[in-house]
Amino acid sequence: MSRRRHKQRLDPAPFDCQIEDLASDGRGVARVDGKVVFVADALPGESVRAKRTKGGRDADAAQTLEVLEASEDRVEPGCPHFGLCGGCVLQHLAPAAQRRFKQQQLADAFARIGRVTPEQWVAPLEGPIWAYRRRARLGVRHVPKKGGTLVGFRERGTPFLAVLERCEVLDARVGTQLQAIGALIDGLTIVDQIPQIEVAATDRVALVFRVLQPPSREDREALRRFGKQHDFDIWL
Repeated sequence: MSRRRHKQRLDPAPFDCQIEDLASDGRGVARVDGKVVFVADALPGESVRAKRTKGGRDADAAQTLEVLEASEDRVEPGCPHFGLCGGCVLQHLAPAAQRRFKQQQLADAFARIGRVTPEQWVAPLEGPIWAYRRRARLGVRHVPKKGGTLVGFRERGTPFLAVLERCEVLDARVGTQLQAIGALIDGLTIVDQIPQIEVAATDRVALVFRVLQPPSREDREALRRFGKQHDFDIWL
């Protein structure tokens, strides 16, 4: 016997709501007419105007259209691509508040899953606010209509790669070179055979190109030159 999935009809009208909490994925949590709504780009304590983007049996998803009353912890995102790029979801939340949120997530996991409550918490380790990410998997896609090869993260909520000039959270040695890496790939014979690049950055930077077919001798030489120019270790 087949099971039919009931498609939820979305109310297209914007609505106002009060954000009560943050979900584990960084979306604000509100209750509208008794139903949970996860609101992207909204923070606890805020009053926002939002629009539903997806309906569900138990909860809906929505996008903030306007912040009517802002949280004290709201800050201006430091990256011009925030909101389009899906690599970050909390740049609008002050760093100190992000640490509190992540520590609360850990405490909730201890209580819910481990059924334990620590007697004491040590202070969280703190690091740089920007250019802190040293490992990443970058998507690669040759899209002539968008200017050539795109390198970076997917757009929020879509399978498409975002057009990024740079990434503010990646190690700056890589984050400032996304367009240069794309230009390198544009000149390879296997331009459409490289789906992703793994990044590992310590005192040196390694870029691991995943290739779906072997590069030509000229490709290998271009990769070697690029690695030498930017002081990258390039692997296939």
